Amino acid sequence: MKKLYTILAIAAVAAVGCSKVETPETTPDVKIGFQVADYAVQTKANVSLVNELNTLGLDKEFQSVAYINAANAGGTVDDPVKFFTAVANGIETVKYNGSNAWEPEHTYYWPKAAKSNLDFFSWFDATGTPTLTYDGSAAPTLVWTNRDVALKDNVMYADAAWHYKQNEETYKLDGVTEGVPTLFHHALAQVAFTASVTKTQEEDTKNPGNYTFWTVKLSNVSIVDDAIQSNGDLKLVQPSIKSEKGTQAWNLNGTNKANLIWDDNASVNYLTDLDETTVFNTDVAKGNTALTTTKVKMTTADTYMPNNFFTVRPQTVTDGITLKFKYTIVTKYGADEGSATTVSTETIDITDADFITTYGAPYTVNGIKLNGITGGFPYWQMNHKYIYNIIINPALNKILYDPAVVEWETESNANQTVPQAS
Repeated sequence: MKKLYTILAIAAVAAVGCSKVETPETTPDVKIGFQVADYAVQTKANVSLVNELNTLGLDKEFQSVAYINAANAGGTVDDPVKFFTAVANGIETVKYNGSNAWEPEHTYYWPKAAKSNLDFFSWFDATGTPTLTYDGSAAPTLVWTNRDVALKDNVMYADAAWHYKQNEETYKLDGVTEGVPTLFHHALAQVAFTASVTKTQEEDTKNPGNYTFWTVKLSNVSIVDDAIQSNGDLKLVQPSIKSEKGTQAWNLNGTNKANLIWDDNASVNYLTDLDETTVFNTDVAKGNTALTTTKVKMTTADTYMPNNFFTVRPQTVTDGITLKFKYTIVTKYGADEGSATTVSTETIDITDADFITTYGAPYTVNGIKLNGITGGFPYWQMNHKYIYNIIINPALNKILYDPAVVEWETESNANQTVPQAS
């Protein structure tokens, strides 16, 4: 049952010959809870953090630091100091109770003085811990240094919650009715690849009832080694020390803030072995299943993120990030595919020199340049998902003829008299 408490500086309640005044000493203690949501940029909606962490198989918890601005006897408010003192570093773990509340591992209560209030800074990190810096004299910063990003990973940061005095009714997700408003944003990017064909058959208009059939399979799908950066630095800063109650988004504060990507660390690491045994581990990518006209994800859902994405550090999509693969086309002709006669079986390597010469950009000896694909992306930005659709045209070009006739040679005449006259 939801309990509502009213904290009154002076409260006069009419009664028969008496009045009642509630003071900080008589006001009931109220536990601090959290209202949590995950901002989905694609839908511009707030969604359940519980659901996201469930799909990733991660613990339903996040970290939070609170600072108290405490009223004192002189009517002023002390400089902020860390409030979660039950843990040595002041970083409290907030967990979902499985039904209706996000609660700190240790129990804390809202301050009771009228001028006292709390500031909250929260984040989620699957494997690491950022550095939060705040002393009340300058706007807070939240920094990840040399964070290495795995293919299945998650880093999020929540809008700061300034000067709260009580639990709020805000997002109302996962059965939670009140708590500190905590809206998370994704700090990483996600990438996926799909494959399909433009057609699998085409009727012979010159011979109705007969068709050309194509079966297309992929093989040797991979992303080139040592091109995708796996580590980097993320620097966030609050725009100001907010003077009134409310939430406030963080600003990206690095060299690449305009592009919504992380900064490079002084020591750069790169991903390797992004092939059929890791990222491209589906039947389609491994060539066990023929492509259809329906786009099919080539990345593995069970191993990586939901919906067949994998996670990357936000970065520039450089010329060196390329996708390699081969594809085999089996061409048949006949009235139906089952009885059609095989015309040819061809395997095309998109890194072959002749293929590159014929079709040009974005094909290179290292594969397709991802930033050169039609509609390609110059950056993998924070809180964004990217899908690369590889569409193969098995017909490509119909065979036509360009006829010409070689002109007859001019007649030559030679005379011979037989027998030769003397």
